Amino acid sequence: MTTSPFSSQTDPEYDATQQYDTPSDIQSVEARWIAALETPSVPDYVAAGRAVRHRTVDDGQEATTSDAGRLGFLPLAEWDEHNSYDEDVPSRLRYSIEWKVVVNNKTLSKDTEQDVVLAPSAYWRLYLRAKVDKLLSRKLPHGRHVKCDDTSVVASVNDRSERDLTKRFDDMDVDWLLVERQLMRWGGLLRSGKKLRVDLSFNYVELAPPSAAAARNRGNKRGSSATQSMLADRASQLDAEQETSASASVWRDVYALMRCPGPPCNRGPHCWRDPLGKKHYKLQTHHLKALIQLVEEGHVLHTHNDVPEDIREQLYAEEDQRRDRQAAGRGGGSMSRASLPPITITNVLPPHSGQSPSTTSTSSAPSSMERASRCMSLDIPGPRDLAVVAYSQWQQSNVADEAQKTEYQKACDITLLEMLDLEQLHEDQDYDFFIQNGVKRGVARRYVRDIGRWAELHKSTCNREQES
Repeated sequence: MTTSPFSSQTDPEYDATQQYDTPSDIQSVEARWIAALETPSVPDYVAAGRAVRHRTVDDGQEATTSDAGRLGFLPLAEWDEHNSYDEDVPSRLRYSIEWKVVVNNKTLSKDTEQDVVLAPSAYWRLYLRAKVDKLLSRKLPHGRHVKCDDTSVVASVNDRSERDLTKRFDDMDVDWLLVERQLMRWGGLLRSGKKLRVDLSFNYVELAPPSAAAARNRGNKRGSSATQSMLADRASQLDAEQETSASASVWRDVYALMRCPGPPCNRGPHCWRDPLGKKHYKLQTHHLKALIQLVEEGHVLHTHNDVPEDIREQLYAEEDQRRDRQAAGRGGGSMSRASLPPITITNVLPPHSGQSPSTTSTSSAPSSMERASRCMSLDIPGPRDLAVVAYSQWQQSNVADEAQKTEYQKACDITLLEMLDLEQLHEDQDYDFFIQNGVKRGVARRYVRDIGRWAELHKSTCNREQES
């Protein structure tokens, strides 16, 4: 019989009847995969994963705690928003969330979420994020523009022997896994009558209107460089376009959000900050107009994370072509600047349902330099085939719909069947491969695109496990 990390003989803390629906559960299982002394065969591994994923309540009594008696969060599949989950003897982790929105160091409003039993990451995605956005839209006066600077998180329990967990994160990029692990460590205190709490402070800063920023640039021309003058003229041009629009408030919001923060960034006056690599990409007028039209059609654009995938791919393609031209110019030889292919910009908004998004792309494949840099950027610890399964489980943990979970598992099975690994998928960026093999388009694109993000989270998790 093949020894597997899913076997209770290999890992005494693993329960083969337990359903793992939260990111913390997935990460915990993932760590045990990597630590396994013997690598299982891929068919056994995938079959075991399917057995856990498709288990129903009829297969046995639902596991509410681990073998060690530790409480867990309620799976999304069992969530009922009309149930208070107020139990005398807790069978799930239960905690409260006290959150507030702060603008320029002044509290705008605060609220409390009581008897939360979902994992913090799931509750944030399903409910709390929308509440924060709605509060900002109601409380902020018209014409006032803000952006989230950072988020403060404090996890605590009313027990003097336990210290609070205090963390700060840029924007709203909270590492919910840290919070979930801490709450699970306090599960025994919850049983003894203690209360768990998570305090969140979303700290915003006010942005100057584009016209005011342009005026400051124009009024400081003495001693300014030619680049600063060009930026000021560019800002004036954008302001003029904004004033002629019928939706001036949307123009102001988009320009304020995308305004370049300045040095060390030299992409101004407007740029997009990639949330994965933190790289800045210059935004031209046609990019801004496309974003404005999307907002007018109802697309949410509160942070740089909300920029649609089609516009991101357009920016990536333009950056690839720019770097290829620079490399060719430095190489010299017989290749002249005139012989290089021109940049072709297809200013097309994301397609409606039924249309192929391939018509909006400006480049069919990444450059060789981009592929090499993507491959070098990944350093995933552990066996490559297990990393594929762990990544697929992580993708499934981020969706509640069973049909989507099935599609992600299908992508996993195809990857293993073709003996591919995550570095190869990340290097090729070929989501059409999965589409041609029957995977739904949206799942295929995200399955290929999110590998770099997962690799960073996975490495940081492994480092924390080693330190502890």
